[in-house]
Amino acid sequence: MNRQDKLTVALLSTTHFVLDSYSSFIFPLLPLLATKLHLTAAQVGWLTPMLMITSSLLQPAYGLISDRYLKREMAIFGPLVAAIFLSCLGMATSLPMLMVIVIAGGIGIGAFHPQGAAIVSRAASSGGHQGLVMSVFSSTGTVGYALGPLIIAAVVANFGLEKSWYTMFWGIAIAAVMWMYCPALPDRKTETQSVSLRDALLAVWQPLTLLYFAVVLRSAVSVSVQTFLPFALQDSGLTTTAISSVLAGFLFFGGIGGFFGGGMADRWGARRVTLVSLLIATPLLLMAFATTGPLSYTLMMLGGTALNLPIPVSVVMAQRLVPHGASTVSALMMGFAWGAGALLAPLAGWLGARYGFFHALWLMSLLPLVSALLLWFYPADEKRMKVKVAEEVFAAGD
Repeated sequence: MNRQDKLTVALLSTTHFVLDSYSSFIFPLLPLLATKLHLTAAQVGWLTPMLMITSSLLQPAYGLISDRYLKREMAIFGPLVAAIFLSCLGMATSLPMLMVIVIAGGIGIGAFHPQGAAIVSRAASSGGHQGLVMSVFSSTGTVGYALGPLIIAAVVANFGLEKSWYTMFWGIAIAAVMWMYCPALPDRKTETQSVSLRDALLAVWQPLTLLYFAVVLRSAVSVSVQTFLPFALQDSGLTTTAISSVLAGFLFFGGIGGFFGGGMADRWGARRVTLVSLLIATPLLLMAFATTGPLSYTLMMLGGTALNLPIPVSVVMAQRLVPHGASTVSALMMGFAWGAGALLAPLAGWLGARYGFFHALWLMSLLPLVSALLLWFYPADEKRMKVKVAEEVFAAGD
């Protein structure tokens, strides 16, 4: 990679960090907002899925728009919109107002990710370290997501819930820097321009489907832990500050896993690294939710590391399958699969209401084994698969 490509990766990764910190503001504020607005448990339960739908499930639509029309704008205005709205969560005076804030903020989050990932992937394509670079991009977002609860908790603790908008300004600042320096994703002057995205997707539907559902199940575990771990820890008698610290630790170590995942995939193969990490994640999380105290928290952090290690790897795997639809398949893996996994999280809530939240999370921790089973059937020889895919795509285009 040349100097300009490195600067591009650094800028997009920094923006990803800032943006994803806003996306986790809602979690520590849920109990406070529920008290302020007199929300029922059912109403609170719909806020997170609402955020996931707009920020994640709709990402393929954002990816299609950015692939075809807006090569740069969505990566700039997404962070700006998210910063303006999600920083105002504490200012909501009614449930409808809160819903508007969540929906608009979710759209801002979702709009950035497909094009941001595609620009980073393009910058890394000449250097032969696509997995490592995507890990940097992905893990900075995860670390931002991990620190978000601590940032908003500190602001609210010092200035009050209604002053949550104080966090707006660094989002506006990074959007301004993006406006000045973010490069557009250039059109690819290759043969693949004559091949439709539909043909490219149809040529790889089998491995892409296996990869997609493996990511969905992994995401369901991650979202379930983020949503219901605070309730489990609250039942154990922990304070809000302690709960935020444990949750931040789980997310932070997940970011560390994502950071190392891409480099490991470059060296040992994406499928192999993903399989091993998923097989390691399950026993660690099972032991974490079956124990208590420091041992439980330590195992939780290690489990989060293994669980999140495949995040950038799966994005790179999808981009290699459909290189000229990088924004769309990035959205499929980063957003749509994550959002679909979030829709399975209410299962953990139902189990938690019946059997307790720790038992519910223990059961959800079995899902990575199913993900590993799906990826067992994913083609092992990635280089041979890429040649076969290319032949099928060009045959479809003739």
